[in-house]
Amino acid sequence: MARKNNFSAEEALLFDQKKIPYSQESEQAVLGTILIDPESISYALSNLDEECFYIEKHRQIYECMTDMYNLSQPIEGLLLLERMKEKAYYAGDEDKTYILSLAEAASGIGNIRYYVDILKEKAMLRRVITACGKVMGLSYENNEITNVLDIAEREIYAIKNGKNTGSLHTLRDVVKETMEVMDEMSKDETGKYQPVKANISAFDNFLGGFNNSDLVILAARPGVGKTAFALNVAYNIAESENYSPKKTVVFFSLEMANAQLAKRIISSQLHIDNAKLRLGDLDDGEWKDLYEFWHDTLPHVSFLMDDTPNITVMEIKSNLRKVKNLGLVVIDYLQLIDSGKKNYEGRVQEVSEMTRSLKIMAKELNVPVILLSQLNRGVEQRKKEEKVPRLSDLRDAGSIEQDADIVIFLSRPDLSDGEDAAQSNICDVYIAKNRHGQTGTVRLHWDGAHTNFSTMSYENVPES
Repeated sequence: MARKNNFSAEEALLFDQKKIPYSQESEQAVLGTILIDPESISYALSNLDEECFYIEKHRQIYECMTDMYNLSQPIEGLLLLERMKEKAYYAGDEDKTYILSLAEAASGIGNIRYYVDILKEKAMLRRVITACGKVMGLSYENNEITNVLDIAEREIYAIKNGKNTGSLHTLRDVVKETMEVMDEMSKDETGKYQPVKANISAFDNFLGGFNNSDLVILAARPGVGKTAFALNVAYNIAESENYSPKKTVVFFSLEMANAQLAKRIISSQLHIDNAKLRLGDLDDGEWKDLYEFWHDTLPHVSFLMDDTPNITVMEIKSNLRKVKNLGLVVIDYLQLIDSGKKNYEGRVQEVSEMTRSLKIMAKELNVPVILLSQLNRGVEQRKKEEKVPRLSDLRDAGSIEQDADIVIFLSRPDLSDGEDAAQSNICDVYIAKNRHGQTGTVRLHWDGAHTNFSTMSYENVPES
């Protein structure tokens, strides 16, 4: 007979108090040290929140200390007691006695950092226990294994990166965090808070760059150059010296092999004709340039590639969570991603679920995600003057345009107007949706021989 489990997922979290990871002595040491040396709270605040204290009274005391610090009030015993009374945390004379004992017990402590580290470690262990309990509950409910694994990985990733998932925050706390970030932005010289720039000046000047957590849809008909454009942007960001540390770019190619992408990058950066690279027909000077590019430049470029076919969104997330200094993700392209599920009513519903998951991923990892997509054939069947792509042209549209923060279309006039040789090197970039600012059109120069996009002089743009 099968063994019957004698506990539920909820009961799994109800550990005996002695087994729950916490350190009463370390919590007392941190609070007592702040009372003796109020300046030490600045270090504590940058590393601890109230949930790092397991004992409820300690959480209340730390919360009151935090409020006093934010209000520029001196942190000392009597004022702390008054603050506790205001917040209805004061329980009588025993609290007064306890506050005094905290200061006395910490009188011999020289460094708060050691005890702060202990509290952080214990708090992370408690969060791991909670996350495991959540995963156990999902497992007992017979959820799909892909969902359970994704949630389990996301919970552990959040703990590892110091994020407390599933918690509610007051508006005041959120505004305070926003003020702190804005203050850091005003002093930032590392590029940490700057939008991610494509390093194509006309495009950057118009769009302003990609913001962290953006889901960017880049769409075009086959052969227009969406992979080339995405590669240009991705390599420019990976090579850029504007960020410290330099950003790591990850390029998922579901259509082309890594070697094919590498040749395109070589062609774009060294201006070696694509045809010569395909044949390996390079002269001595080009071989010398290629060797220097490999030996001198690429060691300083953090560009990761994955050409796994039929990769799932969950596998993409799993790979990305291992990457340090992640700055940009490119996925080429949406219609080739495997949902990993077979119970969808139609392709539109399947694609909608994937774009929603990728938007959540962009927010979770706090990086821009550029997702390439195809357009319907309908754009080719319209009259010449109506061939500008529309949001409704997105293939398997569903909620693609709803989930996207930015939608960019590429169009090449030469593909629809072959007799006009003057326009053969033009690519129109349509910003069809932009949650952060303006929409409109940017014209770029297209160098087909080297699969490269660049800013063109407006004086040389022919009239359309």
